[in-house]
Parts: sequence; structure tokens; C-alpha cells
Amino acid sequence: MMINSFKNYLNNGYVKKKTPDSEEAKALLEKAKNRLEYTKSREIKDKTSQFVLEDAYESIRESAQALMSIKGFKPYSHEATISFIKEFYSSDFDETELHKFDRFRQLRNNSIYMARPVTNEDAKASVLFAVEFINKVRLLLTKLK
Repeated sequence: MMINSFKNYLNNGYVKKKTPDSEEAKALLEKAKNRLEYTKSREIKDKTSQFVLEDAYESIRESAQALMSIKGFKPYSHEATISFIKEFYSSDFDETELHKFDRFRQLRNNSIYMARPVTNEDAKASVLFAVEFINKVRLLLTKLK
């Protein structure tokens, strides 16, 4: 994984410190859950797999950002979001989960910026991972309140 330390992202302005905001965290998690529900309702086939993966990834990122918001951080980089999870929630998310998060980030970037195709298998895997990830975030946010 080529994700830098969270401190590196903070020092280089890819993350800003802000006031912890539980309302924003709640809204981001709700948006992530709604996006995932919408994504799960779409049929995965060759013409839609890239959109399904992009939206599943976005729901993962939004839920991770909810955890950042509750701790008083605002990300300006997707990698910084992954680094934050690794730094603050390594006991909740293992290396395999962080690797999947980063892999879906890379697939999404390739899809969006280089119009690379996404396989149906990767689209399905991203949705399954998003379900697990968001459920975990939901439980963490419930504990933090």
C-alpha cells in the first residue's frame, strides 16, 4: 500500500483540523447509507459496473469521512482518508480492509480519469465491501456518541 502517514497528509495540507462535528458525521453516514442502497438496487452488468463501483467506493469514502468529522478533521485527499482510518481505527479495520479500500480507490480513479473498464466481479466486491465497511462505521459512531 502506498498510503503515507496521516501526519504527512496533515503537514502537507491534505487534511485540515476543524471543530469536531457530530451532526456532519451523522449526515455523511446517512448519505453513505442512502448512496449504497441506491447502488445495491442497480443491476451489475458490463455497461454499469464502473458506475456501481464508483458509487460503492464513494459510499465507503463518505462513511470514513464521517469518522474524520467526529474527530475534527476535513480531508482534501482520498489517500488521507484511508491514512486516517489506519492511524485512528487500526484496531477496528485490519490491513486487508485498508488494502481493499485503497484498491477500490485506485479502480475508481482508473475508471473516472482514464475511462478504464471495471469488471462485474470488482463491482460486486466493492458493494459487498461497502456494506461491511459502512456497518462497521455505523457501530463505531454509535459507540462514540
